[in-house]
Amino acid sequence: MTSENNNQVRIVPLGGVGEVGKNCTLIEYNGEFVLVDIGVKFPDEEMVGIDLIIPDLSYVQEHKENFRGILITHGHEDHIGAIPYALAYLDLDAIDIYGSSLALGLVRSKLDEHPGTEQKARWHAVNGGELVRMGQMEVEFISVDHSIPDAFSLAIHTPIGTVLHTGDWKFAGLPEASFERYRELGEEGILVLIPDCVRIESPGRTLPESVVGDALEQLVRDAPARIVISTFASNVNRVGRTIEAAQKYGRVCAFVGRSMEKNIPIARSLGYLDYPDEAIVTAQAAQRMPPEKVVLILTGSQGEPTAALARMAAGTHRLVSPLPGDTVVMSASPIPGNEKLVGRIIDNLMRNGTRVIYPRVMPEVHVSGHAAYDEHLELLDLLKPRYVVPFHGEYRMMVLNRVAAVSRGVPFENVFLTEVGQGVVITSEGGRKDGRIRSGAVLVDGLTVGEVNQVVLRDRRRLASDGLVIVSATLDAQTGQPVSDPSILTTGLPTSLSNDGVNNLQEQSREIVQKAIEQIERGHQGGAVPRSLSEIIKQNVGSYILRSTGLRPLIIPVLNEI
Repeated sequence: MTSENNNQVRIVPLGGVGEVGKNCTLIEYNGEFVLVDIGVKFPDEEMVGIDLIIPDLSYVQEHKENFRGILITHGHEDHIGAIPYALAYLDLDAIDIYGSSLALGLVRSKLDEHPGTEQKARWHAVNGGELVRMGQMEVEFISVDHSIPDAFSLAIHTPIGTVLHTGDWKFAGLPEASFERYRELGEEGILVLIPDCVRIESPGRTLPESVVGDALEQLVRDAPARIVISTFASNVNRVGRTIEAAQKYGRVCAFVGRSMEKNIPIARSLGYLDYPDEAIVTAQAAQRMPPEKVVLILTGSQGEPTAALARMAAGTHRLVSPLPGDTVVMSASPIPGNEKLVGRIIDNLMRNGTRVIYPRVMPEVHVSGHAAYDEHLELLDLLKPRYVVPFHGEYRMMVLNRVAAVSRGVPFENVFLTEVGQGVVITSEGGRKDGRIRSGAVLVDGLTVGEVNQVVLRDRRRLASDGLVIVSATLDAQTGQPVSDPSILTTGLPTSLSNDGVNNLQEQSREIVQKAIEQIERGHQGGAVPRSLSEIIKQNVGSYILRSTGLRPLIIPVLNEI
């Protein structure tokens, strides 16, 4: 990166550009920097065994003396989910974290799984309209409407101009005071706009959340038996409307799924929800009640295989199974990449005779928390930014944001489409793309963070799709001759390659291994068995199986010497 730090703003996405999720933006003025959000991204099916993907914060650690804190726009996982990992990773005694009471409460609830992190954070709950001084920058929190309460845009004021990070936003439901504040900021002059553009492909405007509340109430009223509603556990308003509808029509609700069971009581304790104790029962109690008196509120609307809805659909959940007459409502749209997982759950539910309502058949059961194309045009008209750096979107969405910005008078060269780790530098004289910093993705696999690399993922994919072959041979340490016949263990592969079973895969592989040992034996002069024997076994057995089956299994030779 450039060593010139005088009177310049630098913006570096550490996640959330060219992708949906893992949102994290570094904003720096004259060497001092803050992070806006530190979120997670969920893996696709190719990332076998991976639980989460989080931003690489190596640069923050290397420049920790200039780090001034974390700003949270709102409490969704793709914006806060990696903060506990950041607290564990960063070698700092105290880290200032600013956000709404709800967002901070949701972060703190995760820290039980990360011992020693709670004392490293200094928590600062803020409200819309508040100003916070962070080094040479002053941060203004502006309330916006999203699918979770107390979401913020951030106006980051610097001596050379204001950077406005929209967070996740839409105009439907935007407080009038925030709309007027946008107008004022536009008249004062916005140096840089960093807009969330994840829904810019959709024409028109996004509908208000009240549309969903009305639809859910109608479904609760009309369902002949049990009704199951799956949505994000952080969608507090939607869960609240469901509880109200259940009470109105003589039903009780049960939360099913770890995050739902955890997040909704937190929101209630902080005053974001108000419902009587008797409105909620346990899943066990719900099992014993007449179906027409029950509403289940489940996690798993994105098709996550281990979430409650997927296990219910597959019949593997210990408490909840599909019942004849159930109505299941998928009150969420699939995040890009999750379409197949969600479709599989819908299919499984329908195989059980369940009625399934989802956005493609009833659009009213979900509205986005993100702005559509016309709202982006209106935002640009209000703010009149000099520069635009799109974030929170795949590349095509960022391109469409540039199209919108140019149509509203922003010069083409003033809209910067960045990549993770690539900086943009803005001064009073102009803007440019800067160099790259160390960045990327860190993979979380169970209790390990960053230990899984591309080689491990490649091997896991091969195990999942092409199977495993373990070749075990015991050799004489002095002569290199086999003490006994090699053993071949296969999994995920056919045992025979013809209907009569003559061409047995294991027998043929055993012969290939014996020939490989004989090949090595001819040049063996005593001592350790040459390392190349393992490679010869891998190559020869692998080539045979590829020719015979078209598969490329993971082959593991286990050679013992006695």
